Amino acid sequence: MWYASTMGRLASLTAVVTVLAVLVGSSGAAGSAGDQVIVPRGEQVQVAFAAVNNEGEFLAAASESIENAIQMAIERHPTIRGFPIGVNTVDTSCGGDNSVAATAIVDNEQNTAVLGHICSAGFASALPLYEEAGVVTISGSASASFLTPEPQQTLLGPTVFNRTIVVSDAQGDAGDMWISQIAALPSVLEWQEEYEAEFGQAPVLPALSAMHFDAASLLLQRLQKVSKIVNGKLTIDRAALAQAVRATTKYRGVTCMITLNPNTGNRINDQAALSRCAQG
Repeated sequence: MWYASTMGRLASLTAVVTVLAVLVGSSGAAGSAGDQVIVPRGEQVQVAFAAVNNEGEFLAAASESIENAIQMAIERHPTIRGFPIGVNTVDTSCGGDNSVAATAIVDNEQNTAVLGHICSAGFASALPLYEEAGVVTISGSASASFLTPEPQQTLLGPTVFNRTIVVSDAQGDAGDMWISQIAALPSVLEWQEEYEAEFGQAPVLPALSAMHFDAASLLLQRLQKVSKIVNGKLTIDRAALAQAVRATTKYRGVTCMITLNPNTGNRINDQAALSRCAQG
């Protein structure tokens, strides 16, 4: 099935570089993002997207599909308290050291959050930098368990890491089976039709693209919730945003109800909710 082959390709990339990713995960200097993001009137609320555009046709096409999904989410929620939203696309590596890319993201103090990374292995080197800078992240496809290892004291992003995909390390495991359930949901199939109508083709990874759509939609909703207008400027507290995302419970997305583990940011595999969503 589609999900097995595509997830297998991402999983194989993860497996090859897992050890390297963990080793470099704590290296590099932190960026300089402040405790708050201040957006002057007339400017955009900026969100970074960690794309993978230069590591083969498959990943580039998947990255484009995910970026399109993010665009769809913004089209449905185009402003935060009247301020338009812009996406800063930053090219990253699926399995290499992303400390340089992550530093560039956090050094742009207008980046309120990061959507992505796409691949688990490349995420590992970036997470400590996002954590130190307080920049919240949400991924819809980085599923590997090593991003949230035991004991929890060793988490790479203990306060900023979140994902709208459940943990999955291999084809046929519980997480991979969960993805097949997500792919068959009426809401995901309907969303895929909307995607095709807008972009003229199906997304490369329908279920994963839909999970990134949910990641973007969730982020926009939380930005709306925690932001304030002070003296005509939009003010976003980074810690408040991270807390609001991590506290997500029963958020209804295209991929069914989303509840995040408050300790790890992992999406909970809620089979009861999934059974209800499968009924349409």
